[in-house]
This record gives sequence, structure tokens and C-alpha cells, in this order.
Amino acid sequence: MDQIYEVLKDRILLGKIAPGERIVEHMIAKDFKTSRTPIRGALQRLMQDGLVERVLQGGLRVTVITPQMVREVFGIRAALEVYAGELACDNMDAATLLELKNMSRSARRLLSGHDTNSADSLMTLWQINTSFHETICRAAGSDFLLKVINQMNDLIGRFRFLSLKKNRRRAWDDHESMIRYLESKDKAKLIDLMKAHIELAASDALKALENDQWEKEV
Repeated sequence: MDQIYEVLKDRILLGKIAPGERIVEHMIAKDFKTSRTPIRGALQRLMQDGLVERVLQGGLRVTVITPQMVREVFGIRAALEVYAGELACDNMDAATLLELKNMSRSARRLLSGHDTNSADSLMTLWQINTSFHETICRAAGSDFLLKVINQMNDLIGRFRFLSLKKNRRRAWDDHESMIRYLESKDKAKLIDLMKAHIELAASDALKALENDQWEKEV
């Protein structure tokens, strides 16, 4: 069931199963060559993540994305992550800084590669991006804050993926500046940058949604 869940989740994030698309259990079971029982378990987890929803007529579909959803999720993300960054500035250590720098180097290698626009590269870059922000949140040292952020991780990740396809290099320029501000413990500049970074990501996600480019760019 775990493998089925991960594959379906990746397909939703990549837009291979588009927002609003119906989920047909027996077709998925046929695709994975398995019974419906593990499929139902995987779909239940995706519903808990907010990636799949029930429809009034019966059955399931990939959660429909609206501009209001994007604005709300990015607004909540900004409040949580900016606060996490503020706390992380006080708690940052050398090992965590090295971890962030290694992520940045990995991302730059991907961005300079010949297949940077492939689905695999986009997914790997999204995973590094997500790990980068999660590492800063963990460095905040607040278990309660981390729990709240984790509850929204999949929705935040879904919209992060949409925005990341628009300006990947600029995003990593911002990330490298964040590392410098964390290293120098420049809290004011870090907070300003994180707010601007998330606001621009929200704008990119809304533009992609308006242009119906969720699934077309992969």
C-alpha cells in the first residue's frame, strides 16, 4: 500500500492525474495489478493529505485547486515558515548550515544539467526544495510548530511544486541568501526575504493556475 500511495501522490504532484480528475478504483487496481484493498488504503491516506476528495455524486477525484485555496495555503505557510526562520536564526548550528549548503549544491547541479526540465529532475528538485524548508523548520527547535507545519506539508508541497516550475533558479538564489542570513544570524533580512520568497511563490502558482499549466509544463 505504501508504494501505491507514493506513486499516486507523485502523479498528483506532477499533474499526471490532473486537479478535478475522477479516481476510478478498479482502473487503478488494474494499473497496479493488485486488488482494490490496498488501493482503498492509499486513497484514504491521500484524502487525509488533502490531495483527494469525495464528490457529491459519489466516488473520488483529485482535489480541485482554486485561487482562494492557493492564497490561503501560501498565507498560512508564510506565517508558519517566517516564524520558524526567526527561531532558527537563534538556534542554527554548523551541522545544519552544512546540510543546507549541500542541498543548495545538489540543486545547482540539477539546474545546470541537460535534462533539467524532465519530470524526474523536477521531482528531485522539488524534494530538495521541500527538504530545505523542512530543515529550517526543524532548526526552529519547536516541536509544536513542527507538528502544525507537518499537518499542512502535503498541501504546501503541492502548491510549492506548481510555483517551483516557474522560477527554479530564482528560488535557489533566495535559498542561498537565506543560508547567508542564517549563518550571520541576520534575523531582519532573513524574515524580509522569506516573506518576499513566499509571496512570489504564491504569485507564480496563481499565474500557472490561471494559465492552466499545472500538467502542461511537465
